[in-house]
Amino acid sequence: MTRKRKITRRQFLQVSALATAGAVVAACAPTTPEPVEEEPIPVEADPVVDPVDVDAEPPSTYSESPMLAALVAAGQLPPVDERLPLEPFVVGPGVLVNPDHLNWEVGEYSREGEVLRSVTTSPTWSYPCQHAIEHFLNTWVHHTGPITGNLCSSWSVNDDCTEYEFTLRRGLKWSDGVPVTTEDIRFTYEDVLMNETLTPVIAPLLRARANPAGEPMKLEIVDEFTFTVSFAESNGQFLNQMGMGNVWMPYNFLLKPKHYLEQFHADYADAAELAALCRAGGLGEDEWHRLFADEGGGWWGGGCELMAEEGRMPHLRGWTIKPSPEELIVMERNPYYHKVDIEGKQLPYVDRIEGVVVADPENIPMAVINGEGNYIRERLNHPDISLYMEHAEANNYRVDLNMVYHNAPVALFFNFCNPDENWREIVWQKEFRHAINAAIDYREIIDVLFLGMGEVNPWIPDINDKDEANRLLDLVGLDQRDGDGWRLGPDGNRFRFEMDVRIDPLFGRPAEVIKTHLEEVGIYTPLRQMEGSLWSARRDANELYASIDWLDDCNWPYVKDDFMPNQRIRWAQTWHRWMETGGGEGEEPPAWMQELYALHGEMVSVNPNTATAANAEARFAEWFLEHLTILPLANNVIDPCIVPVNAGNIAHAGRSSAVWFKQEQVFFKHS
Repeated sequence: MTRKRKITRRQFLQVSALATAGAVVAACAPTTPEPVEEEPIPVEADPVVDPVDVDAEPPSTYSESPMLAALVAAGQLPPVDERLPLEPFVVGPGVLVNPDHLNWEVGEYSREGEVLRSVTTSPTWSYPCQHAIEHFLNTWVHHTGPITGNLCSSWSVNDDCTEYEFTLRRGLKWSDGVPVTTEDIRFTYEDVLMNETLTPVIAPLLRARANPAGEPMKLEIVDEFTFTVSFAESNGQFLNQMGMGNVWMPYNFLLKPKHYLEQFHADYADAAELAALCRAGGLGEDEWHRLFADEGGGWWGGGCELMAEEGRMPHLRGWTIKPSPEELIVMERNPYYHKVDIEGKQLPYVDRIEGVVVADPENIPMAVINGEGNYIRERLNHPDISLYMEHAEANNYRVDLNMVYHNAPVALFFNFCNPDENWREIVWQKEFRHAINAAIDYREIIDVLFLGMGEVNPWIPDINDKDEANRLLDLVGLDQRDGDGWRLGPDGNRFRFEMDVRIDPLFGRPAEVIKTHLEEVGIYTPLRQMEGSLWSARRDANELYASIDWLDDCNWPYVKDDFMPNQRIRWAQTWHRWMETGGGEGEEPPAWMQELYALHGEMVSVNPNTATAANAEARFAEWFLEHLTILPLANNVIDPCIVPVNAGNIAHAGRSSAVWFKQEQVFFKHS
């Protein structure tokens, strides 16, 4: 097992600023770079590796899965040459996953009975389904480069990141065989993004400087396959929106199938027919916008929730969701998928992926040892590893402990905008948050939750000092206690650090440990574990005080920005609303929070590879270290993964999510 060596906080600031984005195209360069003044400290950085040229001459002949060949022979499907683009995306060593982490091989097509099976607790969600997403551009997952095309065959950007040009692959087809053209782009932009009924608020990343108050992007259609996107001011993070990092931003925000969705759009559909469809869907006759969203217009591009019936919402993913019983999510290969390997084999290699639905997270171990799952990540608790290993041979899987989570994986969040004034008076003081950080023993959390298979997170001070925690708690005004020893709040009553978490060991177990730590310094800490729907309702109603949620800190700040107040538990939603509306709604945030928005605006408006971006990132790290708005609970935690014993193209290092996001290259070995 390969582990990253530890670095100091100072080194971390430099490495995070200088090494994360070394391979992105040298665009958006500032006119007056401000280089980081400190001397760089040598560390092991990602190697610069030339991936296979995806725009090189494609193979002269193509082959396909026997499953599809049978449909072609029966006259039910066009030949593979007619289904692929003129220049397919060619997958080989180092194209989809960092070659330091995966020894890529040409794969084999799955045989009858060979199915990748995950385990999930939701009939509308599973990791293989969630991760089967596509982007306009391609990079190694969680990296900012090297950037190549994907759905696009070529792209360019001007020096100040105000104008981008993209060319779609000629011959690219939706999953129903209909060609993809810039008419789909135009429809998505003009009739969805610019339609206030469907899109009341345009996302910041689609605005100048990625600012909620910035001018929205403009689109120009050049021809049937080429289009340009322009901004009034720089927006370097539009690269992220188009696929840099290859994680949670699929193509759907700017590319939707017009031929399918226009039947649900008031500007295209016959009014009487649309009204009838609304009634049939249990909606009012004038609620076409809700029908449009329900039928796929609101689909974000991942997951399974809006593709549960065959024939709905044509897509560009490797697999299509098929009709299935409630206890199963079935995905079968998309015959029109646009990727081939270096030998001309159309991807994916595996015909079928299933998600086995269990009623409760506690049922996952039993499902696995009963042979119901062989392709699982981020759902396996570390204390159960020995149980899974014990049953591995009988179930023809192996337990991989070589990869790490793509996130903290979880963090402690404070809700700064809960209307309780007693809570606000305390939680708004940064010294209180530093006190909470000092009270927490992160190594105990790592030991209890992850069997010691992780590290303390470098974004926060590693203190574990109860005396310091008590000193800071006294300082912020929690210096008085009741007869039971609990600290009193500003109102003279017992101060309550209420934690509401979803029923899941990944959230509940660290919350239980944190509760113990905080009570050791006199903070009364009620803990409630609840169903996800109730938790979400409390979050949306701004009723949470503190909670545990996911955190993708390893992707900060250029691939993922869930350090922002509108993310995860939506930890300052009224402040964010004020910033989003330019003060028209919500609540004005304090100056220190507005500093975060200013820093975020800097970071998203420039290319991550410039010295200006490096300085902005370093200042963000310093801001975060001072204010501690979120407390990540761990770092580089081993993710126990279960894969078939004969699975190929499974990484031996790096982040497990990189494999699942690029699962079109996973295959079953037959020799």
